[in-house]
Amino acid sequence: MNETGKTHSRGRSAGSAAGFAVCIVIGFVFYFGLPALSGSNQTLDYNHLIDGILNSFPKQMAWFFMNFTEAQFYASVFAGIGLILGGFAAWILALKNSRFAGFDICYGSSTMFPWVLASQVLSLALALFVFRYIEGFADPQVTWLNTFITVVGAPPAVMLLYGPSVSALLTASVLGGLICAPTAVWIGNAIVTPLNLPGVVANVSAMAVTGIIVCMVCKVLPFVKKAEIKPHRSGSVNEDVYSTSWFIRRVLADFSEAPFYGNEVASIFLLAGVSINTIICGTHGAYGSGAVPAILLSQFVGAAVGVFLYVDKFVDGGWYATYVPVVSVGPACVLFFGATVPVALFAGVLGGIIGGPVAQYFSEKLPEGVHGTVANVTSMTVCTVITAVVMGALPWF
Repeated sequence: MNETGKTHSRGRSAGSAAGFAVCIVIGFVFYFGLPALSGSNQTLDYNHLIDGILNSFPKQMAWFFMNFTEAQFYASVFAGIGLILGGFAAWILALKNSRFAGFDICYGSSTMFPWVLASQVLSLALALFVFRYIEGFADPQVTWLNTFITVVGAPPAVMLLYGPSVSALLTASVLGGLICAPTAVWIGNAIVTPLNLPGVVANVSAMAVTGIIVCMVCKVLPFVKKAEIKPHRSGSVNEDVYSTSWFIRRVLADFSEAPFYGNEVASIFLLAGVSINTIICGTHGAYGSGAVPAILLSQFVGAAVGVFLYVDKFVDGGWYATYVPVVSVGPACVLFFGATVPVALFAGVLGGIIGGPVAQYFSEKLPEGVHGTVANVTSMTVCTVITAVVMGALPWF
């Protein structure tokens, strides 16, 4: 999640039509193809995994890796492992200046990938195994816990703000692991559930609130020091953002924006993982709902619409939050209104239209020292609420 709203020159008015068409086709291939290949292995069934999880370390480790793809609504073991492996692959390719590296992982700060990943692993491990928020499963009525927020929230954002700083890593990881999950639980119980809003609103709201808190705490603590981020190469690479290949790569990269990777190689590993998981067990991903194919369709539509409309924002190395609907509006509405084509298309299109501009608006209001991701997750909250209200008012949803 780069600093939202860094835009550059204006050129053509829209992105590649061919690239847009290819991405929509890919979305429909997932939608129709995965159900045809869906397996029924009960070991990976979601309800089986959470049943007795407190008495099974392997199941707790499965939950650990699932948390790496909660932001995409997959909650998939293989997708989580795939995302991490893809991140490593993208990092190595970037350091080697390979032509297969794709967009520089961690927004050009490729040397920061190990630190970003370390903050994610450490903060999540603290949340699950030290602060023991996984004990929430002791209540038989609880079938899901929002322990993933620290993976895509404050800790990695702080690392990109402060650089390879041990004090920043430890401070952000401890604070993030401590406050992210309970903040989301409180927002969910006090606000989201009474208003009958999609559950993602609680999660992204918690990301915004805890992001501000952790960034401000790090700013005032005298022992949290910034360290220089050393670039892995000099200069930047300017690409033709109006080409078909760039369009497809940019849409793919949006799938790994939430964990701060923003790289198509990582995303391909991620998508391969969720596909393998679905082929093995169709009731593993998306909390056993069977909605993974529709979620993927909504995500490809949302990202493609955003990149198509706002491609000018990417000119000369610019960036725009076209990933907002990929990890909020589209999947949330699919789970809320049903895993159908009309829901996936409507939520994807509306999310793609409003996600980036709303994020840019909030980015201009952020105080100094707060990472731009806070604006992006605030946009997720607002856009999901708007889309859910609009869809709820329409008679055909």
